[in-house]
Amino acid sequence: MTNQNRKLGSTAAWLWLILLVIILNLVQLPLLFLNHGAIGQRFVWSAIYVAGFAAVIALGLWIYRRVHPVKWQRLTRQDWWLMVKAYGFVILVEMVLGMVNSLLYHQTSTANNQAISSFMNQGTLTMVMLSLTAVLASPVIEELTFRGVLIDGCFPANMFWLPIIVSGVAFSIVHMSTNPVSWLIYAMMGGTFAYVYKRTGKLQSTIFLHGFNNLIAVGLMLLTLH
Repeated sequence: MTNQNRKLGSTAAWLWLILLVIILNLVQLPLLFLNHGAIGQRFVWSAIYVAGFAAVIALGLWIYRRVHPVKWQRLTRQDWWLMVKAYGFVILVEMVLGMVNSLLYHQTSTANNQAISSFMNQGTLTMVMLSLTAVLASPVIEELTFRGVLIDGCFPANMFWLPIIVSGVAFSIVHMSTNPVSWLIYAMMGGTFAYVYKRTGKLQSTIFLHGFNNLIAVGLMLLTLH
């Protein structure tokens, strides 16, 4: 199968990518209403919130299959070992840049994490819904968007480093960074996920990696809630 046949076409892929990023932000809006109104209204907003994520995942999978029509492959031992090393690298980068961020900008957490923590403090329902989607849904959507569609749909298959860099930059842009160090944290994280995806060719590798990273981050946030 030629590279041209396996793609939607780079222009179409970029348009789909932009659409997914826009929708990815829109599906978060029901969070604003989860702690307002009667109990019935809150659960309706919760259902809309979950349905929105499900719809975006379905759309993302449909687009991804258009740009990556390859059979789903199981992760090998080498894949898992690469994921472990990648996660260790991400943690090391977060620790080093976190200290730099604290020294230069007096931020003990990124603006994105502060915003998530603030939402969690608004009520139990918001905390539960946001925690679940952060661990189970957001990694799927973001990996479909910033690794699958972006890398496979917008770049030739023989390119290696350029799509990794672009993926890291795009991933960081949507994470509300307020200073260069915070921006670099997310760029390095996104770039590392992209590197793993390019090496394995299996999107589940970065979905698991991203999901585990978010699980640890959400767990730490829950421990610090007042």
